[in-house]
Amino acid sequence: MCERYDIDDKTRFLVLYFDAQMGNQEISKILNRNEATIRFWVKRIKKGEDIRNKKRVRRKKLITEETENKVIQMLRENPEASSTTKLAARIGISRNSITKILVKKGYKYKAIENTIEYSEEERMARMDFCKKMLCDEGKLIYRTFFSDEMGIDLNKNHKHKVWQTSNEKIRRKSVIENVKLNCWGAISAHGATSLDIYENGMNGERYKQVIKRRKAEMEQLYVDEDFYFVQDNHPAHKVSEEWIVKEQGLRLIKLPKRSPDLNIIENLWGALKERIKCDAPSNEKELRASLLNNWEVLTKGNRLEPFFEGLHRRYLECISKGGLKLPY
Repeated sequence: MCERYDIDDKTRFLVLYFDAQMGNQEISKILNRNEATIRFWVKRIKKGEDIRNKKRVRRKKLITEETENKVIQMLRENPEASSTTKLAARIGISRNSITKILVKKGYKYKAIENTIEYSEEERMARMDFCKKMLCDEGKLIYRTFFSDEMGIDLNKNHKHKVWQTSNEKIRRKSVIENVKLNCWGAISAHGATSLDIYENGMNGERYKQVIKRRKAEMEQLYVDEDFYFVQDNHPAHKVSEEWIVKEQGLRLIKLPKRSPDLNIIENLWGALKERIKCDAPSNEKELRASLLNNWEVLTKGNRLEPFFEGLHRRYLECISKGGLKLPY
């Protein structure tokens, strides 16, 4: 009957679906159509589409050499603001086409290099610092406490990937408190101070209290020897310089500006954070315990040796590179 009046399958489907209210499987048998096709039609009509209207097939725009050059020019003008989405919108082609152009031209999506550009004065200061530390076969390196602060956010210090089987689905331990702590420490070739943990940011008064608490520990590690104390240019450190030298009697060495790569304790902070990730603390009490326990482990006996063994080489490399930034 339907064939006689030339009624197409889509119209028949609409009658069976709406008027007869049949299910997908039953309609599939009557129309002799694949059930997947029926499901697709149902999906379209639920979106308010008329399945009898053919979808317009968009023709892909031809990517000319001029278009490719325009994409590369825009990318070079402002790399950080040139996502594939933004480039596609500005050029008028798909994101997939943008990606193909970039791959064709040898581009890869990778991390931005966080390079510090030093002035000539800063580079000279960095080289002078390294030369000073290397004097007399580098003896100063082994008689110096390298100090610094570190902040740690409980919610951001968890592992994102772990080894697991295809059948497993390991869930991260839930963090029940929004906690951010700061800590201060100082390390030397002879040992380290205790770790000072505090909640708010560092200021001049808090810094003085930290030094007062930890000065005796530094003196105990160098009972019969003079020792030196390195600090960076944090505002709390700068305002305390005169107090540290005159009232505390510490032999102060100031780290050059913007030079965390010359402070060996930065490597220790990295190791400490990695250990805390493995502990996966879920509250402030657990985080404090993890910080103290792992600091004690990392600063025991010969544990600090690897952090100092390569320091001569690092300072020599800084000098040979004209004071440029070094990788950690």
